[in-house]
Amino acid sequence: MSENIAMQTNQNTSRTSFRDEREFGLIVGSMLILIGSWWLYHNRWKTVATGFVGIGSILVALGLLIPKALVLPNRAWMSLARGLSLITTPVFMGIVFFTLFMPIGVFKRLFGWDPLRRRAPSASSYWHPYNERHRDTKHFEKMY
Repeated sequence: MSENIAMQTNQNTSRTSFRDEREFGLIVGSMLILIGSWWLYHNRWKTVATGFVGIGSILVALGLLIPKALVLPNRAWMSLARGLSLITTPVFMGIVFFTLFMPIGVFKRLFGWDPLRRRAPSASSYWHPYNERHRDTKHFEKMY
C-alpha cells in the first residue's frame, strides 16, 4: 500500500510535459514581439521596443525548442498574476456592485419592492397558497 502512495506522489510531482511553459513562451513572447513591433513602427520608445522584441523572440524560441528552461519565468509570471488578482478583483467587483447592483436595489426600494414581505401587516399566518403550476407534480420533473 505504501508503494501505491509513493507512486501516486511521484506521478503528481514529476512533470514530463512542459505544456504550460511552452504556452507561456509562445503567448507572452508573441505579445511582447507585437507590442515592441508596434512601438517601433510608430517610432516610440525605441530602446524599450527593441528590448520587448528581443525578450519576446527569446521566449518564443525557448517555448518552441526548450520549454523546460521557462519553468522559473513561468512561475514568476504566475506569481505576479496572482498578486495582481488580489488587488484588481476586489476593485473590479466593487465597481460593478456600486455602479450596477446598488442603483437597481435603490430604485426597487424606492418603488416599494419587498419580496420578503417584511412590511406586511401582522397576521396569524403568513402562508400563501401555491399557484396552479406548482401544485402539479409534473412541474418537478421538468422545472425549466
